[in-house]
Amino acid sequence: MSAKIPPSSKPRSPSRTTADSSAISSGHKVSSAYANLVFNTMGHSEEVLDCFSRHGISKEQLADPSEKIAFDPLSSAIFELMETLNMPGAGLSIGRQIHISSHGAMGVAVISSQTVGQAIHDAAKYYHTAITFCDLEVYYDRDHVIVEIVETHGNPEFQTVVVEAMMLTIQNALEFVSGEVLSYAKISFAFPPPAYADDYSNFFSGEISFNADKHMMVLPKSILEKRCITADEHIHKLAEDQLQLRMQELRSNNLTMSHVLELMRRQPANMPSLEDLANIFNVSSRTIIRYLQAENTTYRKLRDSVHKQLATDALRNTDLSIDAIALDLGYQDTTSFRRAFKRWCGCSPSEYRKTTPK
Repeated sequence: MSAKIPPSSKPRSPSRTTADSSAISSGHKVSSAYANLVFNTMGHSEEVLDCFSRHGISKEQLADPSEKIAFDPLSSAIFELMETLNMPGAGLSIGRQIHISSHGAMGVAVISSQTVGQAIHDAAKYYHTAITFCDLEVYYDRDHVIVEIVETHGNPEFQTVVVEAMMLTIQNALEFVSGEVLSYAKISFAFPPPAYADDYSNFFSGEISFNADKHMMVLPKSILEKRCITADEHIHKLAEDQLQLRMQELRSNNLTMSHVLELMRRQPANMPSLEDLANIFNVSSRTIIRYLQAENTTYRKLRDSVHKQLATDALRNTDLSIDAIALDLGYQDTTSFRRAFKRWCGCSPSEYRKTTPK
């Protein structure tokens, strides 16, 4: 049997100026600090400001430190600027500028940790208090610690930019607290080498590889015991207290569009039903329906959106047969899949694969 379609398949290099307008909004948001960092990295010119404005991000929003900026229009603005300003490696430029202190209380906890191991643990534990469009997972084997980036933003064409920026953020943070260059790190990306892959050595300290199964950084386990040069037990306690309160707030309001979409993407062949979602969020099915109506969508639209994103991504970026893609998405026969695909895209899967550049 063919390999399963992963939650986030390998993308082609960004070539469009905007994200797919038919996609359902992810619901993810970023702080104005992140948006400002992007704004300045892209040149902080009137041209950049005009582009942000066209995508619904105002100068007033950028100036307000308490403002939250929607992830989808920000990613669309970045796409457009990458094209117009000829900046294909924007993720690298953005990632280089992100200091761990940009992440609020989570960043303070990391900086003030006693050891690098505690810093990695706190980053993974409290990541969602600062960033929601990715997950950070940490696991260990006998000799290594592995830090993996798992995307949850649902925009496969934005994969390269997001992962470049987030991997550099991790590297920057660990080099800052350890006081040493991570030349021994092994960094893997689950996408093909972009056209500017030779530039990666100017940004990343360790050994780079592409076409991996996961986006991850592998470090020797001995680094966990290294004392952070920025350790401060008192500041760490204050930061943890803030983060615990924030985590409680997030848990009490976890019925979000991004959470619903994340659950649906995890098992495309066996998506949770409305009843399953109601059980997960501890509400009634009617409450889920009303929530989706308030977001101007339905369960069927969300299901189709997820299947469409995964199907088009697999057709563009894998060699899976159409039969295999249909099976991995839960279709019992290829005819039903072809019919659904034509409804989504206006053409057959084979026509889409032939006419869409990789």
